[in-house]
Amino acid sequence: MAGKDADKDPKADEAVKKETTTVGVKELPDDAGDAKSAAPANDGLAASGAQTPHKRRRLSVLDFKDLPPWKRAVTIKWAVSLIVVGVVFLTMACVTMRNSALTNRSKWWDPNAEWVQWSNGKAETLADQYGATHVKVGTYVENIRSVDIKNWKTNVTMLVWFRWDGADDLDMIDNFNVYRGIIQTKDILSETHDNGVNYQLIRVNVDVNNQLGTALFPVDTQQVRIFVESEYKADKVIFDPDVENSTVNSSLSIAGYEITNTEWGEASHVYNSSQGDPTVVEAPVTSEYVTALTFRRNGLGLYFKCFIAMYGTTLWVLIMLYICGHHRVDPLGMIPGALFGTVSNIMVGAALLPDALDMGLLEFVNIWGILTILATAVVIIQVNNIRSQYGRKDEPFAGFIGRVMFYIIAVIAIAGNILLPAFAMSV
Repeated sequence: MAGKDADKDPKADEAVKKETTTVGVKELPDDAGDAKSAAPANDGLAASGAQTPHKRRRLSVLDFKDLPPWKRAVTIKWAVSLIVVGVVFLTMACVTMRNSALTNRSKWWDPNAEWVQWSNGKAETLADQYGATHVKVGTYVENIRSVDIKNWKTNVTMLVWFRWDGADDLDMIDNFNVYRGIIQTKDILSETHDNGVNYQLIRVNVDVNNQLGTALFPVDTQQVRIFVESEYKADKVIFDPDVENSTVNSSLSIAGYEITNTEWGEASHVYNSSQGDPTVVEAPVTSEYVTALTFRRNGLGLYFKCFIAMYGTTLWVLIMLYICGHHRVDPLGMIPGALFGTVSNIMVGAALLPDALDMGLLEFVNIWGILTILATAVVIIQVNNIRSQYGRKDEPFAGFIGRVMFYIIAVIAIAGNILLPAFAMSV
């Protein structure tokens, strides 16, 4: 027996399968049938120096040209597929956000817009025809307590004044409203009637309903338009804008926003109904004074609040892909948890927006995170497939695929998460 043991080839011990651990995760055992696999033992790896009977080394990018044609084709196919999907999605997202932003911006109040000029001309014609009283109107915006995008509501506190000559029977305090707004409180601060000169000053707190844009949320720019409307028809009262004295409180601050532009001017409202009045021959026309405020998000705090969970899960799956490419480990079972975390993260931003919203930044960043996780899962499956087919004989190529795809996915994921908000802020 001792002689037989002495005749054993020392190299036979190298065939004994061993269990080792890598970064705390147990390596997958070799398939028992590896030695009997139908695939050639080297399959081009010897040409690249990737495997010898005594030594295996990792394939690098420099070894790409030495790979067999089918391996080069597999690598190129996966790389091109990932890059094309990423470029196509980013292009579509940026174009969609830009179009939505331009559409929303076209709805902003413009004193020179065609419909404004047409309605003002109609009101002025009626005022001249019936000798309407010209009332000077101005506003001073004291405070904006809240901007509620979900309910398209902005709470504004402002001073409103009316000044006119003659027509002592007019009472503007009780005969005005805020178009598409609900006046919560109305406080009379001053009222004088002296020698035919009439003046009234009031403070109002009003909830203004404007359709706020959601395409660029949470790096959005919004505009609130406050229409102070006379309840007298244009044939009796027409507003003259007191733009010189209208302004905004210099210490005004809006939580999460900064005011970038202010605009004041006159407008008119032409109703498309006679409101059932038998004495009305044509649609009623009223005069309005407009205060338009433009404000934009003043930081990225809300942006990171909306996406911090998604960034965490994206980083986690990239780590899983890195481990898969650099070690003989299968982390596929960890991917579903990351996907669930990303999908759950969508609810954070959705809770801040109305149910009917534009397809925009919030959706695109979340979709981008989901695509990153799915791409990572597909690559891990591909690496596992190579390992299950050829075992350790093709471990260098399996690791090579994992490492190359890791760097491609990591670069594309980071680029997308930089380009999407950057483009939204530049629109």
